[in-house]
Amino acid sequence: MMNTNMKYIFLLLCISVISCTQKIKDSSQKAPVVREKLKGYMDKNSNTWICEDSTYTAESFGDSLTEYASAMKLDAEGNPLGMGLIDRQGTIIVPIIYDGLTVGFTDSVCQVYKGDKKGLVNLEGKEIVAPTYKYINEGAEDGLFRVGKNDLYGMINAKGEIVIPIVYKGLEAANEGLVAVMIEPHRWGYINHKNEMVIKPEFTHHRKFENGKVVLQKADGEEYTVYKDGKVEKN
Repeated sequence: MMNTNMKYIFLLLCISVISCTQKIKDSSQKAPVVREKLKGYMDKNSNTWICEDSTYTAESFGDSLTEYASAMKLDAEGNPLGMGLIDRQGTIIVPIIYDGLTVGFTDSVCQVYKGDKKGLVNLEGKEIVAPTYKYINEGAEDGLFRVGKNDLYGMINAKGEIVIPIVYKGLEAANEGLVAVMIEPHRWGYINHKNEMVIKPEFTHHRKFENGKVVLQKADGEEYTVYKDGKVEKN
């Protein structure tokens, strides 16, 4: 059996290991994002970052309030090899590797393009969605982005995770935690963010919910008040 002194030493060692592990974990969590910078200076007259390296060029910021501008890497003939975003200090915010992009961030993401496919990059410059989608909505609704490919639609979250499978012929955010989906032409219903059907697809169109309800029409031409809990009442 351990004597009292040995037990005490063993306890101190355990505490020390736990403390060191926690410090390493905290340190890694707080580590700042290291970004590259295009060497150069800001021309205040044109509001443009002037790159020292002639293989790079940047567009004007437009005015003194705009945070970001596009920057390009060029080949020897001056043809673009890649595009990204820089800030007013010349710091590369979005890597200069894309064929195109939306200048700026909406809901903390920037849309980027490779060929005719779209993806998303976050504020840390991390590609959270590779350019694989034909369509990505410009901004999030109810915390989700509408995406599409092969003429089918679904939804992803700000982490790039698929929340609503990309299987619907039509899809629109409908407020209050619901999404309108078209199963076949002129047959719309509503699902929740768990992809569970809440309101059967029996309506000819869709609208966004307000105060928990919406008025819709069926193929019979009659109007119905539809509640977000799935209840349907003929008007």
